[in-house]
Amino acid sequence: MIRGHSVALRPVEESDAPLIQRWMNHPEIWRYMDYEKPYSLKDVEQDIQGSRRSGQPFTILVNDRPIGRIGLNQFRRRDRICSFYMFIGEPAYWGQGFALDSAMALLGYAFDRWDLHQVELWTLADNNRAISMYQRCGFVLEGRLRERSWKEGRWVDHVVMSLQREEFDRARQAWEARVGTA
Repeated sequence: MIRGHSVALRPVEESDAPLIQRWMNHPEIWRYMDYEKPYSLKDVEQDIQGSRRSGQPFTILVNDRPIGRIGLNQFRRRDRICSFYMFIGEPAYWGQGFALDSAMALLGYAFDRWDLHQVELWTLADNNRAISMYQRCGFVLEGRLRERSWKEGRWVDHVVMSLQREEFDRARQAWEARVGTA
């Protein structure tokens, strides 16, 4: 279990599958995570297994209630780099700082546990809420991939962001100064 200030991250369990399915099929999550098709329960179960093979999938908990998913994957051990993903699946928990707390907790664990050099991610360029949160974690915009997804009758760019250990250390110090130490 990884603990943040107001969240806990535990490994995804098989019993999470129906909840994850509901989250992944929520219109806003479905759009911003750039999923291509609705997910069946079998799809989610296969996704969970694949996530375990390729990385570290976690369920985000607030007071023992599952509210989202977060994880690391695509580890490149030689380069000490991996990819990051997350979403808060419960709309009632949006905009309350749980995403930032979850990201800071997992990134701290990742840099400290695996001695990573860098964590990278991509998101849709119009996902302003997520981009702002990632920047508070210390992520830096690396590039823009033009017209990568067709959404609502128009093309949407992707942005690629990365975070190196020193950038995270600075963001973590600022975060701890704001919320206090655990």
